Amino acid sequence: MKKGVRYSIAAALALLFCLGMGSLWRHVRQEHERTVCGTLQVTFTDSLQFVSEQDIREYLDNNFGPYIGVRLDSVQLFKIEDLLESRSAVMRCEAWTTDDGTLHLDITQRTPVLRFQNGERGFYVDAEGYIFPLHKTFSAPVPIVEGAIPVDIPEGYKGEAPDEFSRKWIGGVLAMNRYISGSRSWQRNIRHIRVRPNGDLLLTLDGRDEEFIIGQPEDIPDKLMRIDRYLGSIAPTKAEGYYKTVNVKYKQQLICRQKDT
Repeated sequence: MKKGVRYSIAAALALLFCLGMGSLWRHVRQEHERTVCGTLQVTFTDSLQFVSEQDIREYLDNNFGPYIGVRLDSVQLFKIEDLLESRSAVMRCEAWTTDDGTLHLDITQRTPVLRFQNGERGFYVDAEGYIFPLHKTFSAPVPIVEGAIPVDIPEGYKGEAPDEFSRKWIGGVLAMNRYISGSRSWQRNIRHIRVRPNGDLLLTLDGRDEEFIIGQPEDIPDKLMRIDRYLGSIAPTKAEGYYKTVNVKYKQQLICRQKDT
């Protein structure tokens, strides 16, 4: 067979293939346009319980409007994603439809790393410093910082801390938590984190009566190193419970106060 004939046949076959694919694509598109949304399937990418499938359904019903019975090509997927991501506990939503008439939602919830509690009021913070409210029926198993929290976060607030001091203070506590979480011994031994009315952070350790005064959430590695020095060199020379407080808030100082002073 001559080369020119072969090229002609190949070109004709390619053209037929393209025409066939185009026809198939138009058919699929027409079918898609005729198909209506019949069901909603919600999938969670994590095991947190800040929102449920029922919460998602009710939130869509109340804030998005009808989607069941709507043509698939008319379902506003980006609007659904933006709407659900506006919920404080939802970090990301991915929405898509399939030809069987199903609207799929993949929900990723925000993962808290700390809980701040001041009396009845409190809030969660994720690793990036995003603040979101506590949940009525679910408590995340994260460390709690409680007491006179020196930042004013309105109830139900979500987002970055609203002022520079709050951002700096919360950021410092997050940095302290990262340092503690990165040390197996500190993570295991720190029992409680409290905030005094003057803003000082206090730590209590498992098996010990002393309160360790950290002060502001800064220079944490150095302050914990001095606590370690106290535990290794000073505490063993005294009777159990001899000191009431161990203050490491001041640079290069370790101030121990007895219980009866």
